[in-house]
Amino acid sequence: MPVYIDPPLWPAHGTHFSHLVSDASYEELHAFADRLGVPRRAFDRDHYDVRGSLYDAAVAAGARPVEGRELTRVLLRSGLRVPARARPERIARVLRRRWDGRFPALPQIGAELVERWGEPHRHYHGRSHLLAVLEALEQLVAAETGESLSPEQHDALVLAAWFHDAVYAGRPGQDEQDSAALARDRLTGAGLAPGVVAEVQRLVLLTLDHAAGPDDLPGALLLDADLAVLGSTPGTYEAYTTGVRREYAHVPDDDFAAGRLRVLEGLWRQQPLYRTPAAQRRWGAGAARNLADEIRRLRAAVRRASPGAPGDVEVLTITAVCLHDDDGALLTVRKRGTDRFMLVGGKLDPGESPAEAAVRETAEEVGLHLHPGQLRLLGEFESPAANEPGTWVRCTVFTAPLTGDPVARAEIEELRWQPLDDATLTALPDDLAPLLREHVIPALRRSPGGPRPRPRSGASGAAGCR
Repeated sequence: MPVYIDPPLWPAHGTHFSHLVSDASYEELHAFADRLGVPRRAFDRDHYDVRGSLYDAAVAAGARPVEGRELTRVLLRSGLRVPARARPERIARVLRRRWDGRFPALPQIGAELVERWGEPHRHYHGRSHLLAVLEALEQLVAAETGESLSPEQHDALVLAAWFHDAVYAGRPGQDEQDSAALARDRLTGAGLAPGVVAEVQRLVLLTLDHAAGPDDLPGALLLDADLAVLGSTPGTYEAYTTGVRREYAHVPDDDFAAGRLRVLEGLWRQQPLYRTPAAQRRWGAGAARNLADEIRRLRAAVRRASPGAPGDVEVLTITAVCLHDDDGALLTVRKRGTDRFMLVGGKLDPGESPAEAAVRETAEEVGLHLHPGQLRLLGEFESPAANEPGTWVRCTVFTAPLTGDPVARAEIEELRWQPLDDATLTALPDDLAPLLREHVIPALRRSPGGPRPRPRSGASGAAGCR
């Protein structure tokens, strides 16, 4: 197999350089460079930088001369090319070129976005992820749409990819909303058409719950590109999961495993995982393999962390929602005919997801209307049931914003706000459900996204209804 070299047209260090590549293996490339007298330090991940003075000698030694574009195609066909997103030192420059080539009239927005995506706390949701999404989107648009996207739709789709995680502080739900608001502010200020701005906002907000309608081609394209990493090689997938874990290093292992498991199991139920045929062909099999492997590991971790219910008791699958007032107090409810206070929530209906049940139960029990995208997973916990002797519950617990004034409805007889500013186990009222006392409140108090209560005058451990 030959090696290839392009003309010495690349200026650096007072001279010009060629690029030397192989279409077979790095070993072949290293051996050829050694014979040519090119030092190993000139190897740059997938090619050698060769001084122009050695160009003729390289051709005489057997290197096949090609133009620069053909050399790039050789690398792509060989599978040896290291993509730009794997070169951290070059990604910012690559992204700026992409932005300026597509939106040359908006250089300041491009500069701000590249800077935002390079924030040091981003270990996965950084510039490499952005570039990967942009590349995946190009592939899907070329494969799926032909002429079916108008220029305005295509611009909005690309802009949504740039903005979809432009704000990233590890606050699921809030980050997406803040990213959409940033897109609205910057693009409106730049004079883009209101219809384009609205479409960018809409697409960014789809990443809240990754739910696009059946006829929403732009939404399907963006969501599939965002999830392309799930279908990557095992090594790339491992790097992705490592990066995500680093971004949530503040979350205890047990809580992270439970939350991550719930997210992946939700994705697993969306079969086929990808909405466009091109994405399913490219990444579907790999995603199924990667998700199955990680779900298996996470389930084992969750089992190790919690011994769970005894083998001889009935276990009810339920869901619950943590709602806080402005002072950080937690809403608890007491059902008619019982004496224990618990969270808003209840059993899942057949075919219902925990998030869907949480939204329904919140409306039925306290008259508050939530959107699934407003829910943030706190964890999954097992505990003895509060009001049913000999029974345990396995509960998926979410946090959500307070969208109005709760009112006791249906089977709820009493509402009570539980302050969390002094909620040690010894200070909590005796009539709290075991799940709330032993699992949920401790998880809320150690969660960075949990309540930040302010001092309250006259508050007691058993606040009255309001």
